[in-house]
Amino acid sequence: KFQFLPLFSACSAMAKEISTADVVSGSIFVSIASYRDNQCQYTIADLFQKAKHPERVVVGVCFQVAPEDGDSFLIDLGEWSNQIRTYFIGHTEAMGPCYARALVQQHLFQDEDFYFQIDSHFRFAQDWDVTCLEQLRACKSEKPILTAYASSYTLPKDYKAGEPDRAVLATAKGMTVLCADSFGDQNKDDPFLRIKTRSCRTDFGHIPPPALFWTARFAFSRGSVVREVPYDPHLEYIFFGEEISMSARLWTYGWDLFNPTKVVAYHLGSRAHRHWFREVQTAPVHVDRERNAKFRICGMFGSTWPSGQVHAPPPEPFGLGRARSLLEYEHFTGVDFRRQVVHDRAKNGGVDPTLLPPQWAEEERDKMMKEQQLQDVASWAGKGNTEALRRQFPAASSGMAGGAVAAPPAPQRALPETARARELTLVRIQALQARLHGATAADEAAGAAPEEAHLELCRAFCALGQVEAAAGDEKRAAEAFARALEHAKSAQEAAPTGREGDPSWHGAVAQATAAVHMGARRYVEAKAALKEALPLAAKALAARCDEASEQLAHDVVECVHAAHEQTDDRKGLEVFVRGLQNVLNGLKRDAGDLAPAAVPLLTGSDAAPLGTAGGVRAKLLERIALICVATGREKDHELVKKVFTDFRVARESPGLRRLLGMLQSSGTFLDL
Repeated sequence: KFQFLPLFSACSAMAKEISTADVVSGSIFVSIASYRDNQCQYTIADLFQKAKHPERVVVGVCFQVAPEDGDSFLIDLGEWSNQIRTYFIGHTEAMGPCYARALVQQHLFQDEDFYFQIDSHFRFAQDWDVTCLEQLRACKSEKPILTAYASSYTLPKDYKAGEPDRAVLATAKGMTVLCADSFGDQNKDDPFLRIKTRSCRTDFGHIPPPALFWTARFAFSRGSVVREVPYDPHLEYIFFGEEISMSARLWTYGWDLFNPTKVVAYHLGSRAHRHWFREVQTAPVHVDRERNAKFRICGMFGSTWPSGQVHAPPPEPFGLGRARSLLEYEHFTGVDFRRQVVHDRAKNGGVDPTLLPPQWAEEERDKMMKEQQLQDVASWAGKGNTEALRRQFPAASSGMAGGAVAAPPAPQRALPETARARELTLVRIQALQARLHGATAADEAAGAAPEEAHLELCRAFCALGQVEAAAGDEKRAAEAFARALEHAKSAQEAAPTGREGDPSWHGAVAQATAAVHMGARRYVEAKAALKEALPLAAKALAARCDEASEQLAHDVVECVHAAHEQTDDRKGLEVFVRGLQNVLNGLKRDAGDLAPAAVPLLTGSDAAPLGTAGGVRAKLLERIALICVATGREKDHELVKKVFTDFRVARESPGLRRLLGMLQSSGTFLDL
């Protein structure tokens, strides 16, 4: 039975306490292992530009490059050239991140006061250097290490190296804690514990709380850690296994791990812009080297993988320390490495579980992210690395396209449901055409006006075009979309004088036109029509907030959301935010809430919402929230907050509560 150890240990009593002088004048060595990464140049520039004392910063980079990687050296770093140390190897000589980081420590580190290990695709908060030093000094240990997965940033799809920096930084303010995930993966390729990050709904008064684990992505400590616990250069081609082995080594050598409570840096999760070292791991000897490296880590943990094999531990100084034992580390973390058991303490990162978001929210977010990755193989396989991924993980990469994006489903011309959908749509078109050509004055008086028939025909031909496109008949699809646009134009021309100032009518025509352009994949034209449609929908709501005007607003906003999903146009979304604000203002007049309420804080005791979004208004609010989140701008996130504070239906709708749970699990809307 596990008996968890106290959060702190007295084993480091002989270490030197971090002083005010260290914070004021200490030198910082930044270690970077870069494999064919054109973001590394931006990382270096940003860390110098954002440092409060750049003169105290030295960067050491192991560049693993190919002859064609000129795009990795386009940014002028000459201003800091005397503070950048480099070690170059050809990309075919690369043997994974552990090997590259060992080279940095062996050849570039010169006993600077502090050691900061990061990935090659980072951005930084202003004055990151002072923040790290102050946070380290606040740690209740004499041998502390700040370690975290950091916040995140993204790049637009059309980004090209050498351009001005276009990184979009995440707005999440919540701190994160490192937690245990699970042992191994679905391929059973290794027995090592995976580490993940979870958002926390407190900042602990900005006194960094103890961490159970360590991550290679971000680790800040005294420079003496390099000499005491150096990287093992024999962990060739190791990826999984690096972090948990270093976690155990550092802790058993007497180093205490801590979660920073402030956002210091931002990490790019997608690999779409860069190659991955797996592309050069092609020969059987490479696979053998990785297997031997795995055995080396297994020997450290006493793991008998695979099939009961016993392995020797690494020799000093690459094995465990003697200040504390592995058994003590297991009791401290709540992990049994031999039996591969993860206790709740490890899953919660050692913090009170009520401070963490609901498990279902994290699972929903992870599921959504995995679905997005499956549509963009390069985001996790690396640039041009799909074939290497197939060789190593055939189960994970089955069905993937050879390029960066998964291939669209093959046309299904013979499916009975496609033929049935075509038949029903043609019947509807014929009925509308008969209604249009046979309309009388009495019909118009009864509401069967010709402009209405033209608008319905526009929608029907648009639906037909979508059916033909799904069936793979591009010619018929184009013809149907062209007929739809003709009817949209006729609808405007046939409208009587009384409809000239009717925002509902003109908004409906603009939305239908946008839907046609969307179906035909003419996104520029679709967005132009939506820019016209959204203000009209907002005016319709302001004039009369009824079911019809809410449905129009929903249809327009749904199209705006779809345009973003299909073009990844975050910048373009910004022009719609003012219109979304006006839509919310129109809805607010009819919301019925006497006063705004606080954003609900969902906890582990909150059950997963059941069902779907209830009604048009809830679906509309959900789409508005998703668009404002997608822009990545902090001021737009304030609009998302208003969705939850100003509308009771948002706080009660299952769909919106699921969205809120996912947002809070990513560190936003925690009201810290």
